[in-house]
Amino acid sequence: MELTEKMILGLTQMSTQDTRSLQEIFCTDLKGKVAIVTGGATGLGYCVANRLSEGGASVIIASRNEVRGKKAEEEFRAKGREVIWCRTDVTKVADCYKTVDFAVEKYGRVDIVVANAATWSMYSFLDMPEEAFDHVINTDLKGEYFIAQAAARVMVRQKIRGKIVFIASVAHKGSDTPKIGMMTHYNAAKGAVVSLTKGVAKELHQYGISVNCVAPGGMTTYGAVSNSSEAFELYGQELAADRMQYGAEVPVASSPDQVALVVLAMCTAMSDYVVGETIDVDGGSLMSFQQKPWSYHVEGCIPGPKAE
Repeated sequence: MELTEKMILGLTQMSTQDTRSLQEIFCTDLKGKVAIVTGGATGLGYCVANRLSEGGASVIIASRNEVRGKKAEEEFRAKGREVIWCRTDVTKVADCYKTVDFAVEKYGRVDIVVANAATWSMYSFLDMPEEAFDHVINTDLKGEYFIAQAAARVMVRQKIRGKIVFIASVAHKGSDTPKIGMMTHYNAAKGAVVSLTKGVAKELHQYGISVNCVAPGGMTTYGAVSNSSEAFELYGQELAADRMQYGAEVPVASSPDQVALVVLAMCTAMSDYVVGETIDVDGGSLMSFQQKPWSYHVEGCIPGPKAE
């Protein structure tokens, strides 16, 4: 069938009918929603909790450290936000379920879970101790798996079209630092989270639950500084020299909020048509950027050195 001009114009007009306003999506979509953010007392999780609560969501910060958790709660409540801390060790399945139960008892529902809690350390593959391997896998993979499972059971039971956002890392591609291994356990855990996202999205889509993943690159956080210091103590100047040589051009977010904004989008209607995807937010860490302008000939362009 050949489309007439009238039909084309009609289809074009229909495409913007009954759409939600940006004001609604960005400013009111989160009002009345209940979100759990694991590892929400510091770093990326703190920034995610900040953005979700700014948008009107009630946020449960699920973390182990009481001092940091209570401090974060106080800071958000001082801003008039509905944020509460809940002691949670995501390596313990029972804690994951207790946290979700806490959210339901407090607010009656769970709409959003951001599985953010993570840890990492730096060991060469040949040096890797079992306890370091287990700690990363249990936190970064097992913890994300079971907090999402606990929340999803509530969403399915209550027929809530919720949002689950897993947090991976560009390390799932082995691209954490060029030419330096040192994080094979973390690479494995975050690669598994990417695969987990696909599998969970496939199963939960039938219930209207949106499942996606955000993979940050380097960020300036307490964990990054602390873990790097421990690695330098273990490997000394050998690691420091390689990091200086090979890591100098790796982009590092000045604030985790740059990543949190993308996580926020995945928690709103912005992501309704995004299913099982992993979004890299890494400042172009895998790019090989052009370092200087060419000798452009287009009028108005900045001339390169040869055009002078």
